[in-house]
Amino acid sequence: MRDFSAGHLPVVALLALVAAVFVNALGVTFLLDDIGDIVGNVSAAAETVFERLPLTNRPVTKLTYALNDALHGAVPSGYAAVNLALHLVATVCAFILCRRALTAAGMSCATAVALSACALWAVHPALTESVTYLSGRSMVLGSVLMLGAMLAATSRQPRLVTAFLCAALAPLARETALVLPLVLLWWRFTIGGPVSQWPVWLGTLLAAAVIALMPHHRDLIAFSLEMRDPITALRGNIHAAVETLTFWVMPWRVTILPEAPPPYGWLEVPTLARLAGFLAAVALALVLRRRMPVIAFGIGLALLALAPSQTLIWRADPVALKPLYLAGLGLSLAAADCLRRIAGIRIAVCVSVLVALSLGAMTASRNVLFASATALYGDAVQKTPDNPDALVAYGGALVAEQRYDEAHDVLTRALDRAPHDERAMNLLELVATFRGVAPADMAP
Repeated sequence: MRDFSAGHLPVVALLALVAAVFVNALGVTFLLDDIGDIVGNVSAAAETVFERLPLTNRPVTKLTYALNDALHGAVPSGYAAVNLALHLVATVCAFILCRRALTAAGMSCATAVALSACALWAVHPALTESVTYLSGRSMVLGSVLMLGAMLAATSRQPRLVTAFLCAALAPLARETALVLPLVLLWWRFTIGGPVSQWPVWLGTLLAAAVIALMPHHRDLIAFSLEMRDPITALRGNIHAAVETLTFWVMPWRVTILPEAPPPYGWLEVPTLARLAGFLAAVALALVLRRRMPVIAFGIGLALLALAPSQTLIWRADPVALKPLYLAGLGLSLAAADCLRRIAGIRIAVCVSVLVALSLGAMTASRNVLFASATALYGDAVQKTPDNPDALVAYGGALVAEQRYDEAHDVLTRALDRAPHDERAMNLLELVATFRGVAPADMAP
């Protein structure tokens, strides 16, 4: 095992696995949010990006889109190549950070366990919503900067400027990176060792001030508050966060349009049970902080990664897979260390490799779906047949391909489940127009 851990062989093997799994993602097309975020978005266009930066959100991400636009125009494969490159960088950073945590915990097989954890994480099907989905770049880019800040701040010779710059840029790539100082603080309480926190806090506070001055961010917060007040949002997000976590445990359920959780009340059993589950996870992390610091850090990282988008702020799509990009790393690190403690290092590595290969096969298969809207939304309908959002999206994709009879059947199913859905009604009227049938006569 020491020979296997020597040199850079583990990193090369890990990167080769990730590249092999995601290489077919280069064949994706622009879908759903890609249209608004990238194609036709003046804030992401090379000619207008700088004049639009103060008026947009996630300006660092928009700059990378503009760079793509300047290099090759609206070619999806170019955007996909950058997403994959960023994910490979994130994989290297995650590997170094995991190995650093395991080494600090006094583990002699730190490299092997770090390799196992990152292999489980980097090829998980849930990551396709951030890596394969072109508009998911903000999550990957923000995570790269967060990991970079943590590496710089926890080094034996802290790189203060790098930590500050990464911490300042990460929230401008994705706002959820504002949680970075708390992640670093949790590292200090669990892993320990030298930690330079003040550059990260300073950079994050600077980013928060910039975000507060940008009107688009204020509009998004106002829109969220119009949908639900923070306390009501917290109640719904308890269920949304649990549903999000299930996709890491059951990767075969991953879908582009997860169903929103039912609106349970505060005193109903499902709410109380799930709230108790989260409190138990927090308590477990605190209890294990000294005896099993790596597991404690992994649990805390997962909870903190979910917190920005699934606590007090309500989203139009409450069950979202993008938060699993970093949360999954925490869960994978905790799982790899647990497996090592239970089965020993050799068995743990073998099991991790087999599971990673299985996850990679699922991910490669899922990447193919992003080349076609009908394939992607058809997969969502297959996994959640009663989800009106999936049915409407699939119906719209069928209309775009002029498959009007199929679209009519799918959109009718959507209206059966959501009778007042204006999107389905409008699409059915469009189908009627193309078919030359009066809407009242559209019933099969």
